[in-house]
Parts: sequence; C-alpha cells; structure tokens
Amino acid sequence: MLRIGIIGYGRRIASMAKGLEIFDIPYRVTAVADPRGDEIRAINDPFLADARFYATADELLAAAGELDGIMIGTRCNLHTEMALKVAPTGLPLFLEKPVAITFDEVRRLEAVYRDHAAPTVVSFPLRLSPIAQKVREIIASDQVGSIEQVVAFNDVGYGSVYFKSWYRNYELNGGLWLQKFTHDVDYINYLLEARPRWISAMNARRVFGGDKPFDLQCKDCPEQESCPESPFVRFRTGFEGGRVRFAEEAVYRDDQFCVFSEGIELQDMGSCMLEYESGVQVSYTQNFFTRYRAARRGARLYGYRGIIEFDWNQNQIKIFSHTSPVVETIDFSGAMPHFGGDRELSFDFLMAMRDRRPSRSPIKAGILSALTCLWARESANNRQPYEVVMPEKAAAKPLQSRRELEQPA
Repeated sequence: MLRIGIIGYGRRIASMAKGLEIFDIPYRVTAVADPRGDEIRAINDPFLADARFYATADELLAAAGELDGIMIGTRCNLHTEMALKVAPTGLPLFLEKPVAITFDEVRRLEAVYRDHAAPTVVSFPLRLSPIAQKVREIIASDQVGSIEQVVAFNDVGYGSVYFKSWYRNYELNGGLWLQKFTHDVDYINYLLEARPRWISAMNARRVFGGDKPFDLQCKDCPEQESCPESPFVRFRTGFEGGRVRFAEEAVYRDDQFCVFSEGIELQDMGSCMLEYESGVQVSYTQNFFTRYRAARRGARLYGYRGIIEFDWNQNQIKIFSHTSPVVETIDFSGAMPHFGGDRELSFDFLMAMRDRRPSRSPIKAGILSALTCLWARESANNRQPYEVVMPEKAAAKPLQSRRELEQPA
C-alpha cells in the first residue's frame, strides 16, 4: 500500500490524487498539510478517511519517513518553497506547474534538484497526451522530414476564469505566461527535443480590466443583468455556467469577481517568437477572450516533406504531404482530463513511488519551461529580446542581427 502526503489540498491536486485509482495500484492519502485543515475535514470526504492533518508542511515532513511520495498543490507562489522543503526527504514528488514564478526561485530550484536522485513528476499533461505522443512518433518516422518551423496557438475558451477568480492575483501566480505558456513551451520543447535560445515577446490587455473596484463581485454589482461577462448574462444568453440550488430555489452562482475591475495586471493576449539552439523558429500566440468552438490549442509543425497540424480541442491530427496532394487525418475518440495527459501523469507518479521509475515530465523540463516563461514576461515588459539562460548569464544587450548571433564567443 503506497502512502501519499499532500501539501496544499486544492482542487487540482485533489483531482490528481483521486485519479491515481485508475490503475488499481493500492494507495491512500495518509497526510495532508493545509491551513484550511478544519474546513477540509468538515467535508468528511471518505477519500481522506486515513489522512492525518497538519497545519504546516514542516510538520508533515517531520513524519516523511512514513510516506512513499508527496504531492504539492499549493498556490503557485509556494511551489518552489515547498519543493525545496521536500527535496531532503528523497521522496518521489508530484509538483504542480509552474515550478517557479521568479528568476530567484528558478535558480534555487535548479541548484537543489540538479543532481536529485528521486523522480519528480511535473504536472505537464500535454506532453504525455495521446496526441502529443502520436505527433512525436510521426516526427521520429521522418514522414514530413525534419521540423524547421512551428506555429503554435492557445485560444483559451475559458479565459475569463483568470480574471474572475483567485488567478487575477498576479502575486500568487506570476502572470499568464507562467500559467499557460508553461504548458505550451514544454510540449514544443518535448516535440522538438531541443532547447529555446532566444525569445522576443509582447502582450496586452485590450478587453478585460477597467475602472470597477478590484474586489467587486458580480453578486454586488447593479449591472449584473446587463454586463456581458456576468454569470447571469453568460448563462442566459451564452449557455455558460450553471445554477446552485438552495432548498427548492435555484440561483445563479454570482460570487465571481468583476473582470472589468482596476488593478488587474494579467494580459488577455500575448505573442512571442523563439529561436531554438537547433535553429528551428517558433511563433506562439495566446488569447483569453475566445469563446465556444473558436477555442483551439495546438500547433503546425513544418517539415520539408510535409506539415503536421494538431488541435487538442478537436482531438485530431492532420498530416499534409508536400510530395503528393494527400491529407491524412487521425481522429482520437473519447474525452479524458487534460486530453488524456492526466492519466499518464498518474501512471508516472505511481511508478515513481513503487519502482522509482524516472519521470517523463522531469523537474529539469519544469525549470526550463519556467525560465522561458519568465524571459517571455521580461521581454514583453521591456520590449526587447532575451537569451533563454539564467539571468546572470544573459546577454547584456538585445540581439541586433543574425550576424551577431553567429559571432564566435
């Protein structure tokens, strides 16, 4: 029986912990560290029947000898701090993304985990999804030739959630490069089997944000029946959301924050260009006001003999041949959390605990992803390109030309 400790029992980590049961490998959660312990216990979830609750991670880790693995599901600003606390235990770790939200955190995490023996599974489900695995297989087969260029996109159909929930707090999550691009640049790195060298980014807030009070909730707003983003209107005209029933009365859930409030630092759109060490060029866009069927997430990968195009939202891969007028379509059936990637993350963590099997989404991938996202954020803020390295190794000035890049050191 595998014994798991959880630090920060949030919705995402609870879902992942419960999802481990899919493989019928015996386990149980025996320890939970969360300042909301009393609130969690009051729910009386049978899943936590064997769990001992601790007020702090330090108290839980003092009993780490009784555990086989630890999962971290705190808010993003605590991911690094908690991972550094777990490292000395030598236990397999499941770590939510992003693994860090500042350059200093990246430095500290990299230093501690550089030669760390225990496997760490970073929550990157896209790279492990069946679609990504199939795309990687197609690339390896050389069907379209070597990949020379990538155009990637993430039009987030639920983007307003980042402006109406706790995610709107920039200090807690580090911004939307670190929330969304962390996944996307990771799967691109994974498919290309390469590392980005240069990045240039820009972002803007063109739709959300405004002059409403930062702490205004829809339930307290006199415009809730006319505002295009209120839960009432989204449900009434857009068929979004649902209702919460109290006794026999049905009411709309309206405890969300106003997306048109002042003080919001998140972008609602962003783009970047990357050049990889291999010379491959990548362009990427993210958008947070897309709706319904317009939502998409995937990429086009360009080879000399053909193009691979895939979209997780459509559950589909298309292969366009450049040597004959043929288009091959591969459809995927079924719907699983995070496009099937969560299932594979669960398997990797179980194997890490039981057999110490290496992770397919290791900590070094999480560190590289966070580092790239931080440089994207820096580039967008300062309007100049940067080299994707630790800050102390970064170029003192932006890249001026291809010739400068090719100058010998």
